[in-house]
Amino acid sequence: GWFLVTVTASKEKAQAALEACKETLEAMQMSNPISPDNLESAKRVVLNRHEGELRTSQYWATMMSGIQEESVPLKGPLSVTDFHAVIESMTTRDLQLTLDCMGLDDAELYTAIGKTVQPE
Repeated sequence: GWFLVTVTASKEKAQAALEACKETLEAMQMSNPISPDNLESAKRVVLNRHEGELRTSQYWATMMSGIQEESVPLKGPLSVTDFHAVIESMTTRDLQLTLDCMGLDDAELYTAIGKTVQPE
């Protein structure tokens, strides 16, 4: 599997932002576990973003991608229609278990810094 973290930073601060993301993920896994307040705040952000994105065709295409793929066995129509219920049912334990499976060691974690270039 994979996950994506996006951060907006100046060119000079991009590497520091990447390191801060990695440190935050490591802290959540080791010394500073996810709190119920963190979880509730994240749920609000995810649900609000979902509600806004539902108005775009690109989001619908992304949500529907893989829905009939055998390689994605647990993704079906309910992953779209029950999105709100799934997010609301998540617990801090669910997220900690997810963090434990993410492969955050340097040997397993691939990172990249992209940049936006203004057309001339």
